[in-house]
Amino acid sequence: MQIIIIPGIIVGLIGGILLFFAAYNFYPHKNVNINLDGDCYEFLGNAYTMYKNLENIKERELLKMQIQAIENPDVPIPIAFSGPQSQVNTLIDTGKINVTNRQTLGDNQTSVDKVIVKGLGKLSFLQEYYDDWNINSTDDTEVQSLKIGILPNKFISAQESASIKSKMDKFMIQGIKDILATKDGVKSTECRSAIVYQDGG
Repeated sequence: MQIIIIPGIIVGLIGGILLFFAAYNFYPHKNVNINLDGDCYEFLGNAYTMYKNLENIKERELLKMQIQAIENPDVPIPIAFSGPQSQVNTLIDTGKINVTNRQTLGDNQTSVDKVIVKGLGKLSFLQEYYDDWNINSTDDTEVQSLKIGILPNKFISAQESASIKSKMDKFMIQGIKDILATKDGVKSTECRSAIVYQDGG
């Protein structure tokens, strides 16, 4: 099981992208704190690169499984995406997204360029987006600056959502264990605000 713990806030990662986390995490980082079953680590250097690679693969596989779980190709799918303004605008135009909410982070006085959008898109667009992402993912160290995901909806059953979440949790936990085994850029640390993983065995 994976949860995000920010001081005073606990948010479960169920599916799609986490808009709060996207807003919270729009400044670039070169490290990440991980809590695995109460043991806490800081990933730096190569470990951080491997973790971001792992996250990138997870996001792509999550989108694939969510697409596969939706049987009706004609229904409008609630989605959310974030990224630089120019990329977001292009995605809205090419995907013919019906925007329902838009939030801009930063302004002319800052170096932050991120837009967070909620909207409705067609399954065919999501499939094309995934196919392009998959074809161009020969190097998963090239982390996507544009993040996209399917939001919770009635077209994916609770049972299917739970199954997808379980598979993603297992994938991330195994990947983190593999990173820990390398000991390259891994440092034990005190448990502070961190991404928490609980290995159910």
